Amino acid sequence: MTKILITGGSGFIGLSLKESLKNLSCEVITIGRSENENIRIDLSSNKLKNILADFKPDVICHFASGSNIARANENKEKEYSDTVFATENLMKSIKEINLKPEKFIYLSSQSVYGVVEDLPISELHSTKPVTVYGENKLKVENILRDSELNYIIFRISSVYGPQQNHLKSGVIAKFVNNLKNNKSPIVFNSIDIFSDFIYIDDVVSAITKAIFEKNIKNEIFNLGLGKPTTLKELLDILYTDFPLAPGPEFQNNSLYPNKEQKGLYLDINKIQKSLNWTNKYTLEKGLKQMLTGLNEKVSLNK
Repeated sequence: MTKILITGGSGFIGLSLKESLKNLSCEVITIGRSENENIRIDLSSNKLKNILADFKPDVICHFASGSNIARANENKEKEYSDTVFATENLMKSIKEINLKPEKFIYLSSQSVYGVVEDLPISELHSTKPVTVYGENKLKVENILRDSELNYIIFRISSVYGPQQNHLKSGVIAKFVNNLKNNKSPIVFNSIDIFSDFIYIDDVVSAITKAIFEKNIKNEIFNLGLGKPTTLKELLDILYTDFPLAPGPEFQNNSLYPNKEQKGLYLDINKIQKSLNWTNKYTLEKGLKQMLTGLNEKVSLNK
């Protein structure tokens, strides 16, 4: 039985992965600061190595991290501590007990690329993050690449799906929350900005393949839909479910006041070939699934 430890297992992706692994031959525990973790602990704690020594995980999925781009810029010290220092302590604990997991899987972000010229972006593209969030993610990547662990790093695009907390991240979750409450969705800078949106089940399926694929190690993979979608295209789809909601409200994003590019999307050829993985959800299918879950939840609460 494969023993899997997930840091940040009560988060959107961590919780989804844990639920998915229930039907597979593995034992899973989650750790982190949330009261919903199996073991509640700050990753900077000295007790971390005791947990690792007791459980002896075969695979570590490191999902605990700072919150999002905006909050990272607002509280740089905390975000550094939650992302970089926490990882350093995790690596230190692994080394001190001489733990040798088969794999160490880390969730990075497309934000490590920064402002790009060539689209779609492949994993070979230079990394020049322009946000604190992206800088911290890249620092963790470098820590792993300098380690002796068998790492797999996923540079993920914009994830969405049911139960996503709109207060933390996710432009789609924020749009849906406003629309269902009959409020204007907030669009920053331009409605023509585009991004690469990936449904949560596709993220989980890629991570699961990485966990059980024996021959994949020390790799970096882009993980997205591999297609650009403008905010206008996104809202056009959403407004079909919320036809009476007010139109979008436009605001300036202080993080990108002079942003040169209108967005980015990922080249996903490498992960498709290496892990024999492909997306099962188009944006339309993913949004339908997300809104179906939302409508069912609303009905139950009536």
